[in-house]
Order: sequence, then structure tokens, then C-alpha cells
Amino acid sequence: MANVERLTKRLEKMENWVKDNGSGPTLDNFNYLLDTLRQSSNQIMELQRNFNTQRQLIGEYLQVKVLVEDWDNWLKEKDNAVQEQQAEEESENEEEE
Repeated sequence: MANVERLTKRLEKMENWVKDNGSGPTLDNFNYLLDTLRQSSNQIMELQRNFNTQRQLIGEYLQVKVLVEDWDNWLKEKDNAVQEQQAEEESENEEEE
């Protein structure tokens, strides 16, 4: 019974707040923030959808043009170059110490 009374009091306080601030600047700001959040979420979902579509199209193109092996070789070369650069940086750091 105490819970019901406590909830009733809270509800009355909320109703009074809405009456006092129903369409005031606080509620307008809150609505603006919610709309902005929704728009941002929609834009992110659209970007992810476009990215996935682009990735799928590139994959299909590479398979059709039989460029997958060239692509894999290029990635291996790039990966080796990055690993060599990191090894050089680590040896320079060790020499400095």
C-alpha cells in the first residue's frame, strides 16, 4: 500500500510539472535533442548500409575480373611493409633507451 501511495505522489508531481512546463523551453529542448539523436542514428544506419553495399560490390567486381589474387598479393606486400616499419621503429626505440 505504501508503494502505491508513493507512486501516486510521484505521478502527481510529474503531472504538476507537465502543467507548469508543458510546452516550455525545457520540453522543446528535450524534443530537439531527441530528434537530433534520431536523425544521427538514421544517418549512421544509412552509412553502414551504403558501406556494406559498396563492400559487396567491390567483392563481386574483384571476383568477376579475376583480380582477387592480385588484391591478396598487394595486401600481403602492404602488410609486410607495415611489419617492417614497425620493426624498424621498435629497434630505434630500443637504441634510444
